[in-house]
Amino acid sequence: MKNTIQNSTVFITGAGSGIGYQIALAFAAEGAIIIATDVSTDGLEQLDAEIQALGALCHSHHLDVTNEEEYLALVQALEAAGQLPNIVINNAGLGIISPFLETSTADWQLTLDINVIGVALGCRLFSTLWKERGLGGQLVNISSMAAFAPPANLSAYAASKYAVEGLSEVLAMELKAHNISVTCVHPGVINTPIVQDPSRSRIPLAQLERLQQHYIKQGQHPRVVADDIVQAVKTEAGTVLSGKG
Repeated sequence: MKNTIQNSTVFITGAGSGIGYQIALAFAAEGAIIIATDVSTDGLEQLDAEIQALGALCHSHHLDVTNEEEYLALVQALEAAGQLPNIVINNAGLGIISPFLETSTADWQLTLDINVIGVALGCRLFSTLWKERGLGGQLVNISSMAAFAPPANLSAYAASKYAVEGLSEVLAMELKAHNISVTCVHPGVINTPIVQDPSRSRIPLAQLERLQQHYIKQGQHPRVVADDIVQAVKTEAGTVLSGKG
């Protein structure tokens, strides 16, 4: 039996671009109320307009998923406003393209803070409220095909995505008794901004440009992942492989 998404409230991190942006549109098209967050609000205004054009509601908020105080304050504000979501999609993430020996401790810290701690915070803050209020809920954590087939020059990213997979498996066991389901999504080669930022690359520019062209030519549109997530939420699928490996 499929869950009904219409009139659900869906909370999404990293919704200002890429996969997160398309997730918001896909759920809005199903009649969900969207709570879109991002550390950069540049893309959220356009997202608001597109969601309103679909006849759906969107509430946008600045959120740095590594800032626990800001995250907690937002969760509390949502509950106070009667907007506590029943679906939470922990999508925010980044990748630093670098040979392992040139990946600094700061690179590792930033990657793990966003890709792992940010996911864990979202899971804990919302699941705590769901449990306390006797509510069910659904967590969707974005991992990567890199958790199965890690590429070179993405050591910190691959490690972080392995961590998200392991975290999701543990949460699925621990939270089942509280009527909280957990889905872990593994996108493959998707054409998103994740490889577009030269400031997060430690490889030669020519090599980065070849990688970017590979993602443009071979990568699938982020909407592919978004649509797969909608279906996964409907069926409470535990693991989702999406796009090309």
